[in-house]
Amino acid sequence: GDVAIQRQVFRYYGTFWRSMITMFEITFANWAPPCRLLVDNVGETYGLFFLIYRCAIGFAVLSVIQAVFIQQTMKTAQQDAEFMMRQKDNEKTKVMNKLRSIFE
Repeated sequence: GDVAIQRQVFRYYGTFWRSMITMFEITFANWAPPCRLLVDNVGETYGLFFLIYRCAIGFAVLSVIQAVFIQQTMKTAQQDAEFMMRQKDNEKTKVMNKLRSIFE
């Protein structure tokens, strides 16, 4: 009955640290059991909170990963451009040395 449900809700959300562990679990693990507990026994509006929270966290993590990927790509492209310029300079130097040796 109600006491069993209250204990279950307390198990997930009863103290600050229980809530923190539950939010960590929601973020990185299986979020359905804590969500279902509140939606089925407390109120359906908690489902909206969980969906918004999961989407916001998901997009934030995805954005960070995307930013790191773009940063690494730009860094590699810059290094490639510098490498190509050094290669061209080395080729010019070799050609100049060959021409000097021919005309000396």
